[in-house]
Amino acid sequence: MRTQFVRRTAAAFAGVALAAAGLGVAGALQANAATTQVAAVSTPAAAKSITIKAAGTYVPLWAKVPLTGKTVGIAKNTVVQVQRLQNGKWVNFPATTKVTSKGTYSVWVASGRAGVNQFRVVAAKTASPSVSITYVK
Repeated sequence: MRTQFVRRTAAAFAGVALAAAGLGVAGALQANAATTQVAAVSTPAAAKSITIKAAGTYVPLWAKVPLTGKTVGIAKNTVVQVQRLQNGKWVNFPATTKVTSKGTYSVWVASGRAGVNQFRVVAAKTASPSVSITYVK
């Protein structure tokens, strides 16, 4: 009788140990699943931006003024379109270039319109701030 008691007690302890081990494994699996799920979340893409700098701000009519800048999040060979502010609206100016492998661009503008001309560049639906160039007679 004593032997049966010892066997049953040992079996009961073994069952409890297996159950606890099973919970531990299940807990570990849940922890792995949570870790995997968090690892699957990607970081957001960098916001697109473009800068502009004019080499001159007060120049004679028809002088060529280089516009240069850098881009972030805009692919190589993307077209960069120069625009000029006319009557309160941005209008495409006849000057384009492409983004280089280093994320930069360079283009020049020349205008016969005397006075302040505001220019900006647009690439990949992203516009730069404007720069003012004053053309004088």
